[in-house]
Amino acid sequence: MKNQRFYAAESRVQTMFGYAEARERSDKIQLLTPHFALHEFIRSATARKHGIANDPPPEAVENLKLLCHHTLEPLREALGLPVVITSGFRCKALNNIIAHHSNRSQHMKGQAADFHVGQGEVSGSMFQVPSSRFQGSGSKAAELLVPSSLQAKRPCGSSAKFWGTSPRERLVRAFRLILTDPSIDFDQLIIYPNFIHVSYVSREKNRHSIMTGSGAGKYCALTREVAMRLA
Repeated sequence: MKNQRFYAAESRVQTMFGYAEARERSDKIQLLTPHFALHEFIRSATARKHGIANDPPPEAVENLKLLCHHTLEPLREALGLPVVITSGFRCKALNNIIAHHSNRSQHMKGQAADFHVGQGEVSGSMFQVPSSRFQGSGSKAAELLVPSSLQAKRPCGSSAKFWGTSPRERLVRAFRLILTDPSIDFDQLIIYPNFIHVSYVSREKNRHSIMTGSGAGKYCALTREVAMRLA
């Protein structure tokens, strides 16, 4: 069910764009959890370049909801920083042209995502609106279209000290949280030099596999103790 913030944003878009165009835009938005929308997991520059329709089947969408609910959303809440999805669902055609791909990739089932940790970006804007549509301050007007839960805010408490740190430090922080936070569950967790791959199957079937990856198809299994010492 769409929440009140969604309807408020949708109404503002209809006022600015006209009903037909706004309806087309809002129909493409499907929130999986408060901080993650479906379009974040299916957009792909590689798919666009090669003319591939990266459309997930219903079962993949359901798997993405589980991944968000059990892994990514609790991570986002614990971090207090945007979790920026760089790769989510991959149809078979898209997966086949990814370097060092696996024919059994969990991305093809909607069970996995790659991400990095942002600093000031919004993890998932509900609407991308050209600034030329607005009179006056484009950034202020655009904020009307983004629910407060999605707007990037300076973290407080334990997350505040990570606001100004390097991308790698924020990535390691996320990696450790996935390993230690009891509200976060996962099947496979791989930390690369500049992003994290994480998957979720079910509480019964999750393997809790931990690895490092080089980005060149080479991996090294880790124990939790060794993983917690990574920097």
